[in-house]
Formats: sequence, C-alpha cells, structure tokens
Amino acid sequence: MNSIDDDPDSVLSRNFSYNMDMETDKFARYAAVRNTINKVLCVVIKTAGDNVTVLTRNGERMTFKAQYLEPAPETEAESLKLMIEQLKREEESKKTGAVRVADPELIRSACDKFIRHIALRYPKSGEAFRVFWSEILAIAGDQPGRTWEMKPNTSSNPCPVLKVHNPATQKRVYCVNLLAGYGLRMEIKKEFLPPGCEALFPIDHAMFGAGRAVELSYRDFTPEKRTPYLDCIKAIYKKDIRPEQPA
Repeated sequence: MNSIDDDPDSVLSRNFSYNMDMETDKFARYAAVRNTINKVLCVVIKTAGDNVTVLTRNGERMTFKAQYLEPAPETEAESLKLMIEQLKREEESKKTGAVRVADPELIRSACDKFIRHIALRYPKSGEAFRVFWSEILAIAGDQPGRTWEMKPNTSSNPCPVLKVHNPATQKRVYCVNLLAGYGLRMEIKKEFLPPGCEALFPIDHAMFGAGRAVELSYRDFTPEKRTPYLDCIKAIYKKDIRPEQPA
C-alpha cells in the first residue's frame, strides 16, 4: 500500500504550499519591491497568504498576488529608503503613542518629483507652477510637514497642500490644495477664505461642499494675475500660529 507521502496529489499540494511560502517569504514587511507588470516601485506593508499589500511612492495602497511582485534591484531600492524609514517611524509611534513626525526631506522629494513630472509633459506649465509655488512658500514658509505637505488626490497622484492652524482643534490642517498639471486648480476650505477673496474662487461647493475652487491657465497667469492669490495667502498666514509651536 502506498503511504500518503507517495500520493501524487499530496505531493503536489505540499510542493505548491512550499513554493508559495517561498514566494511570500521574500516579501518581508518594509521590503522594497517592484511590480513586474508596470515596474512601479513599492514598499511591502502586509502579507496574507499569497496576497501582498504594498504602498506606492504616491501613497496608494494596493494588494497583489505575490507572483506579480519581485524584489527591487538594489539601485532602485535606494530611492525608497526615506519612505521605508518614515513607515518604520510611524509604526514605532503607534506602539509608543508618540505624535507622528513627517519626514521633511521625504515630503520635499515627493514635491520635486511631482513638479518634474509636470515639466516632462508640459515644460512651460511646469516652470510656471514652479515659480508660483516658490512665491507661495516665500509667504507660507518652506517648512515641509508644518506649513505644507504632499497628499494624494482622487487619482492617487500627489499634490501640494498648504497647512494652517485650526483654533478649534489646535492642530494644523489642510487649507489649500494645488492640483497642478497642464493647468492649475486651486481649492480652498471655506473656513479659511479671507473676507473679500470670494471672487478669486468662483467655483462653489468644491471639496465635497467644504470649499471653493478656481481653474487657471498658466499661459495667462501673469504676475499681475498671481498677485491677488498671493495676497489671499498672505491674509491666511497673518493669522497662523507662531513658528515655535508644533505642527
């Protein structure tokens, strides 16, 4: 009589289980991986059986079968180093109850990449946004994580967003989104819109009803036309908290 070990179906099942374990074991948490289909780089945040959940550099959380991922080459994995360090810090903060501290260099790197991608597709738009963004930071303060951040929009692409102090919660919150590309869409929460600036943002009920918006063409966005928006931002930050206070 054949033993169970001699049963072909049993051997096949055992080999499949062994191979699957080998497949998922190489994707340890915080491992730098690459999607084999579109070559997008990601960081592993969870594994469950043959499912591997990853986080992309754009902040998108996705789950793949292990067969569609591969370890990222060392040269490419280096670009995920800051992101991995930030994820580890956030995990440690959850364990200790400490306040999460955003990595300024990671935020700045994401913003630089965001602007470069615009410039590759629309060179003049990319340069125009870079100029306007530098003018904004001169007013708000170039303090990544405190006065501004990068956040995903509905297409899972990052966009710069300004942050200000909310007296009601005593925390710094998102105030103005800058959804840039060929053109620029600015969205501002109504609670932070200075009196007299309503006409600058003619689109009402933006941000699911919580804000107002404007869609601008870089081609016609001259210094004279930028000035009212910069003055609006100045008015917002006149009421902002002191630099020494935490984000």
